[in-house]
Amino acid sequence: GIQPNVISYSSAISACEKGGAKYTDTALSLFAEMKEARVNPDDVTYTAITQACFHSKRYCEALKLAREAVDGDIWLIKLFMENGSPNWDLHGLREATACMLLADALLSFVRTGNEDTPLSFQDVVVVTGKGLNTVDPSGPVLREKVPAFLNEIAGLETTAIDGNEGRFLITAASLGKWVASGAFEEFKGLFHDCR
Repeated sequence: GIQPNVISYSSAISACEKGGAKYTDTALSLFAEMKEARVNPDDVTYTAITQACFHSKRYCEALKLAREAVDGDIWLIKLFMENGSPNWDLHGLREATACMLLADALLSFVRTGNEDTPLSFQDVVVVTGKGLNTVDPSGPVLREKVPAFLNEIAGLETTAIDGNEGRFLITAASLGKWVASGAFEEFKGLFHDCR
């Protein structure tokens, strides 16, 4: 008979993702079956399965999948310094992927201090792009959806950068307030079983 391949598995997982939260378990089962059959997931597969988990608010599973894709050199956040501030570049990533990799970066970036090492933060510039090369029929999503995720789910305030709609800022003050308010601990709690 015909053996399923990366295209057939990815298509089925993508169909589950488009079907909504009620098909997320099916998507995860197909993903596990795919790996058991020794069919290597690709960018399309990881995008679909991460989107399925993300849109079902199964953030821990989405984060684990994003990390797995990073470990497999499928995705990455490009990091660079500019004017003394770290820049986290999300160009080319889909919404769920960008949000989960950014969540992971923030969880690593914000470490709880102790009496000997007080917390200190610096501004972080997040590059989403302006959406000029967007092929998604719904239009550019990262520049709206990523700050919305940080504001609504993480409880972290972001700031638009005047004159550059393809970037936003997470200020040192915002990070400090995030940690002091307890919102960081709540956000971290969404991922408590992910390590």
